[in-house]
Amino acid sequence: MKTFKVAAFFIEKNGELIPITLQDGLVINREDEQRSWLIELFLNEEDVQAVRAFEQDKQLTVRIAISHRGNDPAMFNAAIRSFQPLELGTSVLFDAQLRQIRNEYAKQVLHSLIEQGLEGEKLIEVFSEAIRKRPNTPDKEKNVFR
Repeated sequence: MKTFKVAAFFIEKNGELIPITLQDGLVINREDEQRSWLIELFLNEEDVQAVRAFEQDKQLTVRIAISHRGNDPAMFNAAIRSFQPLELGTSVLFDAQLRQIRNEYAKQVLHSLIEQGLEGEKLIEVFSEAIRKRPNTPDKEKNVFR
């Protein structure tokens, strides 16, 4: 198993990202056949209530910036497993699976640009810009999708 620090955590709802303020957090790759992950967040009471609003949802889309807030968030399908009150906050566990979207998106963009007749340096320039501004990643300033 591999363990990583959660630097930022967002829950997606109706195309908007809801940031959840963390005291701390870990995401653990179980490295099993199901490619499952375990997410543990340590939250204060206000943020526990924000997460509890999603408790009845069987499947959530969450985004996690791993190690550094500036990293592109990884997207997971997740389900809340439990809430455990602690002395200085609450531990919230999620069962999750990493969604592999980056490569598929790049293929779609490249295919579209080639169909538009782009080639050479212009293709590289437009492709690089499209990948940099790819949709479905949170705008760090607005917490919405680009």
